[in-house]
Amino acid sequence: MMKNCEDSELISKFKDGDNKAFEEIVLRYQAQLYTYVISMVKNPETANDILQDIFIRIFKNLPKYSEENKLKHWIFIIAKNMTMDFFRRDKTRRALPLETQEDDEMSILDTMPDKTPHPLEVIITNDRKELVRKAISNLSVEERELIYLKDSFTFKEIAEMQNKPIGTLLSKFNRSLQKVKKIISEKEPEAYNEECMR
Repeated sequence: MMKNCEDSELISKFKDGDNKAFEEIVLRYQAQLYTYVISMVKNPETANDILQDIFIRIFKNLPKYSEENKLKHWIFIIAKNMTMDFFRRDKTRRALPLETQEDDEMSILDTMPDKTPHPLEVIITNDRKELVRKAISNLSVEERELIYLKDSFTFKEIAEMQNKPIGTLLSKFNRSLQKVKKIISEKEPEAYNEECMR
């Protein structure tokens, strides 16, 4: 079954003309990519448009892809570049208002692997997801990007993607989380459990 294939096997199958392999790549990464893109543009319709463009770019370039075991890394670089292109096309445009998400839409909090707690779990409970979304939306694009990338990559991988020292990223990540905590504590003090911050 395709779902049991490694990324490298899917790439080989796709290069051999098996388009079902590409469908599996889409299924494997679309939730994480959507979470990342919407964290930047903050508008579901725009995020879906960009996501489609990302997969078109991947489809066109995958036959030339040759690196071993770095497909996810490569895909997210494409996503980052195309999301930044969205902002560059209109330099006056900032992140759009985050519209109310329906229950079936993906978010960073809905797609987190159960076995790997995300750092944001220390400041939320299940009924606080919207509060966290709003707090994150107050961060800069760079800060939001780092938080959402950390949901899918290690700091080492992010450092390689962004060509930045790990120490710098750790500092920025910590500052971003502190900002989120501060926003939550100011907007809804009862949602902020000081014990969880220790």
